[in-house]
Amino acid sequence: MKTRALSHHDKQAKRSLILDAARALFLLNDRQLPSVISIAQQAGLAKGTVYLYFQTKEEIFLSLLEQEFHGLLHAIRSQLGVMAEAGAGNGMLPEQQSALAGQLIAGILSYLDAHPAFLRLDAMTYSVLEQNLSEAFLRDFKIGLTQALTATGTILDQALQLPEGRGTSLLLRSHALIRGLWQSLDYPAHLRQLLNAPEFAAIRPDFRTELQQALAEYWRGALA
Repeated sequence: MKTRALSHHDKQAKRSLILDAARALFLLNDRQLPSVISIAQQAGLAKGTVYLYFQTKEEIFLSLLEQEFHGLLHAIRSQLGVMAEAGAGNGMLPEQQSALAGQLIAGILSYLDAHPAFLRLDAMTYSVLEQNLSEAFLRDFKIGLTQALTATGTILDQALQLPEGRGTSLLLRSHALIRGLWQSLDYPAHLRQLLNAPEFAAIRPDFRTELQQALAEYWRGALA
């Protein structure tokens, strides 16, 4: 078995294999990061091979989160492109803005449904994932994410006829709302069992329903 990928294609394939293995293990127990050796075993690789691509397990999972973020922003840009082709931005009325915002929110929710690792990884960003990293790696992650966010925000400005920079602000605040609501309602197992009692119904609403309503209310107010 080769332990080094020689071509660019081979390297990307091996890197993807490692990330896929890490994601699969994380979804089995998303309260903690699996070890590098378990990831290597899942991928059918030697532990040393994994370290040829990632210096630490935090690099692996921050790379996974990077994929998730870029995937979400790409989905939003694609949806905005469809709106632009439909001529949504010509002489837009407030009710048209609101309707398009509703479509964007539905798209965001669909993406989160299809990517169950995203919210858990995102909640671990500052306390876990962004630890034990080189400054260069962390800086590259932050720059790439910032550039993707602002590029998507610019397209949102154009699609909804917003002032320059407003789209980026809407996306950033929406992310803060998503992360905060997830962290508030993502109770650990022992608390979920306790909070199943009827008297706690007010503090254990369905996350997806609550998120849809919260985003709709935020965007409606922000675009008013």
